[in-house]
Amino acid sequence: MAGHSHRAQQACEHDGHAHSHGGAEEHGRHHPHVHSHDAAADDDEAEAEAEASALADVVAALLYYKTFMLNSGIYRRLHHIDELPARHRAVVSSLGIIDKIKDAERLVRENYRFLQGIVHASAVGAVPSPIDSPEQFKAWSGEFLDGRDGPRSGHMEKVLSTLKQLVRDWSEEGRAERDQTYGPIIGSLEREFAGVAPEDRGAIRVLVPGAGLGRLAFDICCRGFSSQGNEFSYFMLLASNYILNQTQAAGQHTIYPFVHQFSNVATAADQLRPVRVPDVLPSDMPHAGTAAFSMVAGDFIEVYSAESEREQWDAIVTCFFVDTAKNALAYLDTMWHAMKPGAVWINLGPLLWHFDGIEGESSVEFTRDEFVALVAAVGFKLDDAQFRECVPATYTANSRGMLQYTYSSFMCVARKPRQGAPLSSSL
Repeated sequence: MAGHSHRAQQACEHDGHAHSHGGAEEHGRHHPHVHSHDAAADDDEAEAEAEASALADVVAALLYYKTFMLNSGIYRRLHHIDELPARHRAVVSSLGIIDKIKDAERLVRENYRFLQGIVHASAVGAVPSPIDSPEQFKAWSGEFLDGRDGPRSGHMEKVLSTLKQLVRDWSEEGRAERDQTYGPIIGSLEREFAGVAPEDRGAIRVLVPGAGLGRLAFDICCRGFSSQGNEFSYFMLLASNYILNQTQAAGQHTIYPFVHQFSNVATAADQLRPVRVPDVLPSDMPHAGTAAFSMVAGDFIEVYSAESEREQWDAIVTCFFVDTAKNALAYLDTMWHAMKPGAVWINLGPLLWHFDGIEGESSVEFTRDEFVALVAAVGFKLDDAQFRECVPATYTANSRGMLQYTYSSFMCVARKPRQGAPLSSSL
């Protein structure tokens, strides 16, 4: 199995703005800022330092998880119960609520051990890490265990989101959610290349921008296609490295992704339930022929607008990705550049434009119909027969929760003509 490779720039993580609809599960890429590479060598050095600092911030957040959750999630609640009038406190105790919270404390510690594993794997794996020795790992763990330092703003939400992303991509419980979105995409891809024998699909190269934890790219490779996932977020890259490259058995890890959720919960068992990951052993990928699988770290536009990526891909698939763009035309131009003449692009997702309303950020938003018209205006040929106005889909939802948000996603399939140039420059 191929590991993570690094091209154009290392992945980096920056403070973003979490969009949600009244608490809806966010599907963001953590809103990275794109860097320019036309600076002098000293600017390159400064950028490298910034990337290293960004990675260190992510590692800090992962290692701060236990301190944060125990203080803000567990001890705070026990303190609130302790402040109740004695009669009320007795009733609460008789219902087993204090015992439940103490169980949650134990499970937070279990989650922390898993997150430590992610960090430790990054020190010995293909993803660069600020921790390169057991002694350094112990020192970092100690620093954040005792709470002397804390994560950057918003990073703890991303740690909790990463645990839920693991459910979505790498658990049996997440299968239903994957079937809502990955299923239609893979079905369309297989129909597109129905004339190619399974053993020959390895020659077909499929790119998956915004790959997250890599499951969609992995499943595509399991169908015999050569696939490459591209991801920018260090939270995603570190976790996917752990699952893809450091797993010895299916169900090796047990996490408790909903232990932090105290609202809209039906039963304590639902809140405290374990989820085993991964549901399959990645190294046992059942592909045929010469299919290859890889993950590339970096900004999609910077990596795939390079001359070396010109007309290299037979297909691009995007799932919950296009709305992460500040400028959707830049995404479309990059896809056009990377796609071979005649290549297909399959897209499914909503349009929760991630930079909409963020102070200091430039963003252009489109309605669904405007976006589809934009795709055609750039020069892509839309497949009207495969267009779907509404594909209901959840994203990192708690399947047993009392509140779930459903996106009215849309699906479109477009092809790059065998001749012609992108029209966006003339728009």
